[in-house]
Amino acid sequence: MRWASGSVRALAPLALLALAAALGCRQKTEAPPPPPATTAAPAPQPRADAVRPGEIAEGTEQAFGLPIPRRMRVRSRFPDAISAVGDLPPERLSNYVRERVVVESVETGPAKTVFTRATLKSAPQRMLRIEVIARSGVTELVVRDQTRPPIEEGLSEEERWRRKGLKPDGSPLDPTHLE
Repeated sequence: MRWASGSVRALAPLALLALAAALGCRQKTEAPPPPPATTAAPAPQPRADAVRPGEIAEGTEQAFGLPIPRRMRVRSRFPDAISAVGDLPPERLSNYVRERVVVESVETGPAKTVFTRATLKSAPQRMLRIEVIARSGVTELVVRDQTRPPIEEGLSEEERWRRKGLKPDGSPLDPTHLE
């Protein structure tokens, strides 16, 4: 059978249309590839030894168990008192002390804050007096150990006086030797 050239010409657009429809359908049925998986990086966790903004970092030195802030240096040490100085604002240093002690009373003034009969939360056996003093562009921290020595059991009152070098009336045993 021989096709007439007119009928081939008439069928050609129909064949192209069928082919385009077939190709178009196939493309529509295929799902587009999924977008690449993006995993959000977890927020970085702060280090265990990191401090919050505005918080004062503890240093390695201590005053009767109270950690001295890192930005302060010990100026003097005595058996019953330790003094440190630094460039910290006195209000922030006072808050630093408040976080670490249990205190009977706090006296505040424009240049000085005094923590009376303070005990450390970490070591409640010591009785301290802590002063935060603003002085000439620096802040001073003075910690005094006011812990009383334990009472010796089994001693008479006269023996206690004698161990202190005194008579029961308070006068010295040896007037040439005063402590």
